[in-house]
Amino acid sequence: MPQASRLPAAGALSPQDGAGSIRVGEGRAGTAEADEALMLRFGGGDTHAFEQLYDRHERAVYRFLLRSVRIPALADELLQEVWISVIRNAKGYKHQALFTTWLYRIARSRLIDHWRARDPAVLESLDEPAGSDCDATLMDLVAADASVQPEVRVMDHAQARAFAAAVEDLPGAQREAFLLHVETGLTHEQIAAVTGTGSETVKSRIRYACAKLRTTMQPWRNDP
Repeated sequence: MPQASRLPAAGALSPQDGAGSIRVGEGRAGTAEADEALMLRFGGGDTHAFEQLYDRHERAVYRFLLRSVRIPALADELLQEVWISVIRNAKGYKHQALFTTWLYRIARSRLIDHWRARDPAVLESLDEPAGSDCDATLMDLVAADASVQPEVRVMDHAQARAFAAAVEDLPGAQREAFLLHVETGLTHEQIAAVTGTGSETVKSRIRYACAKLRTTMQPWRNDP
Protein backbone atom coordinates (compact mmCIF):
# COMPACT_ATOMS: atom_id res chain seq x y z
CA MET A 1 0.00 0.00 0.00
CA PRO A 2 1.13 3.56 -0.55
CA GLN A 3 2.85 5.31 2.33
CA ALA A 4 1.69 8.64 3.70
CA SER A 5 5.02 10.16 2.68
CA ARG A 6 4.09 9.66 -0.96
CA LEU A 7 0.87 11.62 -0.60
CA PRO A 8 0.17 15.34 -0.08
CA ALA A 9 1.82 16.20 3.23
CA ALA A 10 4.00 19.08 4.32
CA GLY A 11 3.85 21.79 1.69
CA ALA A 12 0.61 20.52 0.13
CA LEU A 13 -1.71 23.15 -1.26
CA SER A 14 -4.28 24.63 1.06
CA PRO A 15 -7.82 25.28 -0.22
CA GLN A 16 -7.57 28.79 1.23
CA ASP A 17 -4.37 30.49 0.17
CA GLY A 18 -2.34 28.06 -1.91
CA ALA A 19 0.15 27.28 0.86
CA GLY A 20 0.05 25.31 4.04
CA SER A 21 0.31 21.84 5.47
CA ILE A 22 -1.94 18.78 5.29
CA ARG A 23 -1.12 16.22 7.98
CA VAL A 24 -2.18 12.91 6.48
CA GLY A 25 -3.34 10.10 8.71
CA GLU A 26 -4.02 12.07 11.91
CA GLY A 27 -7.77 12.41 11.57
CA ARG A 28 -9.99 12.87 14.59
CA ALA A 29 -11.46 9.77 16.15
CA GLY A 30 -14.99 9.23 17.30
CA THR A 31 -16.80 11.08 14.54
CA ALA A 32 -19.15 9.86 11.84
CA GLU A 33 -19.61 13.17 10.07
CA ALA A 34 -20.79 12.82 6.48
CA ASP A 35 -18.18 13.02 3.73
CA GLU A 36 -19.91 15.98 2.14
CA ALA A 37 -19.88 17.96 5.40
CA LEU A 38 -16.20 17.15 5.90
CA MET A 39 -15.38 18.33 2.40
CA LEU A 40 -17.22 21.60 2.96
CA ARG A 41 -15.30 22.09 6.20
CA PHE A 42 -12.03 21.38 4.43
CA GLY A 43 -12.94 23.92 1.77
CA GLY A 44 -13.29 26.38 4.62
CA GLY A 45 -9.78 25.65 5.85
CA ASP A 46 -10.21 22.77 8.32
CA THR A 47 -7.33 20.40 7.51
CA HIS A 48 -8.54 17.84 10.05
CA ALA A 49 -11.57 17.30 7.82
CA PHE A 50 -9.24 16.35 4.97
CA GLU A 51 -7.45 13.88 7.21
CA GLN A 52 -10.73 12.11 7.96
CA LEU A 53 -11.68 11.95 4.29
CA TYR A 54 -8.27 10.60 3.41
CA ASP A 55 -8.43 7.95 6.13
CA ARG A 56 -11.85 6.83 4.92
CA HIS A 57 -11.18 6.64 1.19
CA GLU A 58 -7.46 6.30 0.49
CA ARG A 59 -7.39 2.48 0.44
CA ALA A 60 -10.40 2.09 -1.84
CA VAL A 61 -9.16 4.72 -4.30
CA TYR A 62 -5.73 3.08 -4.32
CA ARG A 63 -7.22 -0.37 -5.02
CA PHE A 64 -9.28 1.06 -7.88
CA LEU A 65 -6.22 2.71 -9.40
CA LEU A 66 -3.96 -0.29 -8.86
CA ARG A 67 -6.42 -2.71 -10.43
CA SER A 68 -6.78 -0.31 -13.35
CA VAL A 69 -3.07 0.14 -14.12
CA ARG A 70 -1.54 -2.93 -12.39
CA ILE A 71 1.70 -1.06 -11.60
CA PRO A 72 2.08 -0.10 -7.93
CA ALA A 73 4.45 2.80 -8.56
CA LEU A 74 2.08 4.25 -11.16
CA ALA A 75 -0.92 3.72 -8.87
CA ASP A 76 0.96 5.61 -6.14
CA GLU A 77 1.62 8.46 -8.54
CA LEU A 78 -1.98 8.63 -9.70
CA LEU A 79 -3.20 8.44 -6.11
CA GLN A 80 -1.13 11.45 -5.19
CA GLU A 81 -2.53 13.33 -8.19
CA VAL A 82 -6.08 12.48 -7.10
CA TRP A 83 -5.62 13.86 -3.60
CA ILE A 84 -3.79 16.92 -4.86
CA SER A 85 -6.80 17.57 -7.10
CA VAL A 86 -9.09 17.18 -4.10
CA ILE A 87 -7.03 19.78 -2.24
CA ARG A 88 -6.88 22.20 -5.14
CA ASN A 89 -10.61 21.97 -5.86
CA ALA A 90 -11.78 21.98 -2.25
CA LYS A 91 -12.62 25.66 -2.08
CA GLY A 92 -15.03 25.37 -5.02
CA TYR A 93 -16.64 22.10 -3.88
CA LYS A 94 -20.42 22.25 -3.65
CA HIS A 95 -22.67 19.56 -2.22
CA GLN A 96 -24.44 18.75 -5.48
CA ALA A 97 -23.52 15.08 -5.50
CA LEU A 98 -22.09 12.49 -3.13
CA PHE A 99 -18.47 13.12 -2.22
CA THR A 100 -17.58 9.61 -3.42
CA THR A 101 -19.05 10.35 -6.85
CA TRP A 102 -16.99 13.54 -7.04
CA LEU A 103 -13.87 11.77 -5.78
CA TYR A 104 -14.03 8.91 -8.27
CA ARG A 105 -14.75 11.33 -11.08
CA ILE A 106 -11.40 12.89 -10.24
CA ALA A 107 -9.74 9.45 -10.09
CA ARG A 108 -11.23 8.53 -13.45
CA SER A 109 -9.99 11.79 -14.93
CA ARG A 110 -6.45 10.99 -13.83
CA LEU A 111 -6.76 7.50 -15.37
CA ILE A 112 -8.07 8.95 -18.62
CA ASP A 113 -5.08 11.27 -18.80
CA HIS A 114 -2.84 8.24 -18.31
CA TRP A 115 -4.62 6.08 -20.87
CA ARG A 116 -4.90 8.88 -23.42
CA ALA A 117 -1.14 9.27 -23.34
CA ARG A 118 -0.40 5.54 -23.57
CA ASP A 119 -3.33 3.54 -24.94
CA PRO A 120 -6.27 5.58 -26.30
CA ALA A 121 -8.05 2.39 -27.37
CA VAL A 122 -9.20 1.69 -23.83
CA LEU A 123 -11.31 4.86 -23.91
CA GLU A 124 -13.57 3.57 -26.67
CA SER A 125 -17.21 3.15 -25.71
CA LEU A 126 -18.70 -0.34 -25.83
CA ASP A 127 -22.18 -1.28 -26.93
CA GLU A 128 -22.21 -4.92 -25.98
CA PRO A 129 -25.14 -7.12 -24.98
CA ALA A 130 -25.82 -7.66 -21.31
CA GLY A 131 -24.85 -10.91 -19.73
CA SER A 132 -25.88 -12.19 -16.31
CA ASP A 133 -25.18 -10.38 -13.05
CA CYS A 134 -21.98 -10.88 -11.09
CA ASP A 135 -22.38 -13.64 -8.52
CA ALA A 136 -20.91 -14.13 -5.08
CA THR A 137 -18.05 -16.25 -6.39
CA LEU A 138 -16.73 -13.41 -8.52
CA MET A 139 -17.11 -11.01 -5.61
CA ASP A 140 -15.05 -13.36 -3.45
CA LEU A 141 -12.36 -13.42 -6.12
CA VAL A 142 -12.19 -9.64 -6.11
CA ALA A 143 -11.89 -9.49 -2.33
CA ALA A 144 -9.24 -12.20 -2.29
CA ASP A 145 -6.82 -10.88 -4.89
CA ALA A 146 -3.60 -11.59 -3.03
CA SER A 147 -1.66 -9.00 -5.02
CA VAL A 148 -3.76 -6.22 -3.50
CA GLN A 149 -4.90 -7.62 -0.16
CA PRO A 150 -2.24 -10.08 1.02
CA GLU A 151 -3.99 -10.61 4.34
CA VAL A 152 -6.77 -12.52 2.57
CA ARG A 153 -6.12 -16.21 1.97
CA VAL A 154 -9.38 -17.44 0.45
CA MET A 155 -7.67 -18.78 -2.68
CA ASP A 156 -4.23 -19.85 -3.72
CA HIS A 157 -1.91 -17.44 -5.45
CA ALA A 158 -2.30 -19.05 -8.87
CA GLN A 159 -6.05 -18.52 -8.81
CA ALA A 160 -5.62 -14.94 -7.63
CA ARG A 161 -3.16 -14.23 -10.42
CA ALA A 162 -5.50 -15.80 -12.98
CA PHE A 163 -8.37 -13.62 -11.85
CA ALA A 164 -6.25 -10.46 -11.80
CA ALA A 165 -5.12 -11.22 -15.34
CA ALA A 166 -8.71 -11.83 -16.43
CA VAL A 167 -9.77 -8.45 -15.05
CA GLU A 168 -6.83 -6.76 -16.75
CA ASP A 169 -7.80 -8.36 -20.08
CA LEU A 170 -11.31 -6.88 -20.02
CA PRO A 171 -11.96 -4.08 -22.52
CA GLY A 172 -11.25 -0.73 -20.91
CA ALA A 173 -14.81 0.50 -20.44
CA GLN A 174 -15.96 -2.85 -19.04
CA ARG A 175 -13.00 -3.04 -16.66
CA GLU A 176 -13.64 0.48 -15.44
CA ALA A 177 -17.34 -0.15 -14.74
CA PHE A 178 -16.60 -3.51 -13.09
CA LEU A 179 -13.92 -2.08 -10.79
CA LEU A 180 -16.05 0.89 -9.81
CA HIS A 181 -18.86 -1.55 -9.04
CA VAL A 182 -16.94 -4.00 -6.87
CA GLU A 183 -14.28 -1.77 -5.31
CA THR A 184 -16.09 1.43 -4.40
CA GLY A 185 -19.64 0.47 -3.46
CA LEU A 186 -21.06 3.00 -5.90
CA THR A 187 -24.48 2.26 -7.37
CA HIS A 188 -25.06 1.94 -11.11
CA GLU A 189 -26.48 5.45 -11.13
CA GLN A 190 -23.45 6.84 -9.29
CA ILE A 191 -21.07 5.04 -11.66
CA ALA A 192 -23.02 6.56 -14.54
CA ALA A 193 -22.44 9.99 -13.00
CA VAL A 194 -18.72 9.27 -12.61
CA THR A 195 -18.27 7.99 -16.17
CA GLY A 196 -20.72 10.28 -17.95
CA THR A 197 -22.78 7.42 -19.36
CA GLY A 198 -26.30 6.12 -18.86
CA SER A 199 -27.09 3.73 -16.03
CA GLU A 200 -28.26 1.08 -18.50
CA THR A 201 -24.90 1.30 -20.28
CA VAL A 202 -23.17 0.85 -16.94
CA LYS A 203 -25.31 -2.20 -16.15
CA SER A 204 -24.55 -3.70 -19.55
CA ARG A 205 -20.81 -3.20 -19.18
CA ILE A 206 -20.77 -4.73 -15.70
CA ARG A 207 -22.86 -7.71 -16.73
CA TYR A 208 -20.81 -8.34 -19.82
CA ALA A 209 -17.60 -8.08 -17.81
CA CYS A 210 -18.96 -10.55 -15.26
CA ALA A 211 -19.96 -12.99 -17.99
CA LYS A 212 -16.43 -12.87 -19.41
CA LEU A 213 -14.84 -13.29 -16.00
CA ARG A 214 -17.13 -16.17 -15.12
CA THR A 215 -16.18 -17.95 -18.35
CA THR A 216 -12.48 -17.34 -17.81
CA MET A 217 -12.59 -18.54 -14.21
CA GLN A 218 -14.80 -21.58 -14.83
CA PRO A 219 -11.87 -24.06 -14.58
CA TRP A 220 -11.23 -22.79 -11.05
CA ARG A 221 -14.79 -23.24 -9.86
CA ASN A 222 -16.26 -26.32 -8.24
CA ASP A 223 -19.80 -25.81 -9.50
CA PRO A 224 -21.31 -28.93 -11.07
